[in-house]
Amino acid sequence: MIDCIIVAGGGGGELLQEEKVKTKALLPIGGKPMISHVLDAFRQVNVIGRIIVAGPVNELAFLQDTHQVELISEKGSILQNLLEASRLVDQHAHVLVSSADIPLVSPEAVQDFIDQCYPYEDDFYYPIVTREKSEAFFPGVKRTYVHFIEGTFTGGNIFLVNAATIEPTVPKMEKFLQARKNPLKLITLLGPSAVFKFMRKKASIAYLENHFSNLLDLRSRAVVSDFPVLSFDVDKLSDLEQVKTFMGLQD
Repeated sequence: MIDCIIVAGGGGGELLQEEKVKTKALLPIGGKPMISHVLDAFRQVNVIGRIIVAGPVNELAFLQDTHQVELISEKGSILQNLLEASRLVDQHAHVLVSSADIPLVSPEAVQDFIDQCYPYEDDFYYPIVTREKSEAFFPGVKRTYVHFIEGTFTGGNIFLVNAATIEPTVPKMEKFLQARKNPLKLITLLGPSAVFKFMRKKASIAYLENHFSNLLDLRSRAVVSDFPVLSFDVDKLSDLEQVKTFMGLQD
């Protein structure tokens, strides 16, 4: 079984004001909070055991009954929440980490990602999705893409990581987490020579993996996913409306 950490604290500025909720995870979609859609999917993945949610405990307390999660109070930044939650999981195993703002995620997408990571010989796994699949699934939705020799990809919003590596790599992982939704920003973390190589469209996925392994001081691997739902997160009002439209919901 694999433990799972969902970071569900803060964020959402304009969204929170418009929808009158205290945290983005509680944005109403189809009569229930956004995080409930995420947990519905995760609870259908047989290999996922414990789910730890880091966020405002009082507001999320209902999840203990509806989805049998464990709650810990948010500590401030995404990284601090991840660090606190990681101390509760098995340090000899990998842990699945996710944001709470991917309401279109499906159990099939999560299971496929986990299956591709098996037998978990690397420390860090990150999903990438081709532009063709992303645009076919979400026509008209703007995404940031990066070109590799193998194709053009965007990034996902979950990852699998060796729990024992989280605390030692916290300082280095902070920049990655801040840039995780923007592949171009991720590339800049690799340095000028890497940026130049990507600009010339001469970089391979293996090149990215090697550079991020050195950057984070752990073995990293990109996982090509056929599920664009892993790359769609809710950051602004237009994203929320797109989710509702995709689900066929009417306010």
